[in-house]
Amino acid sequence: MAKKITDEDGNKYVQKKPFYKRVWFWILVVIIVIGVGANMGSDGDKTSSSSTNSSSSSTKSTSNGITKAQWDKIKLSETDGDTSDTVVKLIGKASSTSSSTISNIQVDVHTWNKVANATIGAVTVSFENGHAVSKGITGLNVNRSKKITLDNFNTIANGQTTSQIEKEFGKPNGYTVTTIAGTNTETWLYTSGINGSTGANFQVTFQNDSVASMSQANME
Repeated sequence: MAKKITDEDGNKYVQKKPFYKRVWFWILVVIIVIGVGANMGSDGDKTSSSSTNSSSSSTKSTSNGITKAQWDKIKLSETDGDTSDTVVKLIGKASSTSSSTISNIQVDVHTWNKVANATIGAVTVSFENGHAVSKGITGLNVNRSKKITLDNFNTIANGQTTSQIEKEFGKPNGYTVTTIAGTNTETWLYTSGINGSTGANFQVTFQNDSVASMSQANME
């Protein structure tokens, strides 16, 4: 809530709550963390969770697993994003599900373990109050003509677009996309063809198609 402030001269103005204190900001952070494979935690409110497993799938998903093209079709929006039923019709029933409540907002996360053209791939979709707001796909196989070095990584600059990054480095091995409160956040994860020690990788995060941050591990 905005707060009314009176200065020394008696003038009144409204002080807006900092973005990092708003509920939507923390929901966005939590869902992005889920999208890149971390466990969801509680923000101090009561949290309930449950999980189920299923091996059945819809005829919409191929025998080789969920394709990137199918994943692309999942619509994200707090107000009219796909429901879980719609996603099941598109890519089949999830391998597992979990549910948490954050500041009275229910967040459900569905996970699929079979991805086409992937090595140990997975798809995740997060629903906020019944609508898909975040989706991720990992483990995609990508062949690169040359290894990406730490020097190459260090050329990435804030403000570059997704098309510029793809032109320079090729397609990533994983994507996470989140749409909350009018902000579209997309994270690209690169794990193949990376110069460095075991587990070398890097990721680039975009906000509204502009590089906002980047990080790397074990690159040389």
